[in-house]
Amino acid sequence: MLLAVLGLGVLVPLVGLAQDEQKVSVQVEVVLASRKGAEVEPPELAKMKEQFQKQNFNFTSFKRLSNEKLDVGAKKASEVKLPNGSNASLLLVGMKDGIATVRVAIPRQPTLDVELGRHGAVYQKAGKHVGGELILVLSPPSN
Repeated sequence: MLLAVLGLGVLVPLVGLAQDEQKVSVQVEVVLASRKGAEVEPPELAKMKEQFQKQNFNFTSFKRLSNEKLDVGAKKASEVKLPNGSNASLLLVGMKDGIATVRVAIPRQPTLDVELGRHGAVYQKAGKHVGGELILVLSPPSN
């Protein structure tokens, strides 16, 4: 299982449209990591490559396939389409002291509850794709 956490901070909850429903904004990137070539596209993924090398994950190529901001709520899971034909779903499980706990469910992968803050990123393996591994990168929105 691949799971790396790079720092935690405080995530500010959003006020949802439905009464009493908390939501948090999450930046969701899908990255293809492989051992074919040495491409790092876009260049911002160099940090991810460096972190993986420190943890002895020997991927040499990183390519962002998608990048979107989702508002994740507690009542209905938010879906992220993956290029391998499956979907990842994100559900807000709780919010405590500004840190959101989000349940990440991906077919054929363990379902995990991850803590997201204002800083850092969480990497979750999301399945195989064209000779590499899909990695879901969850972080606070950049804007």
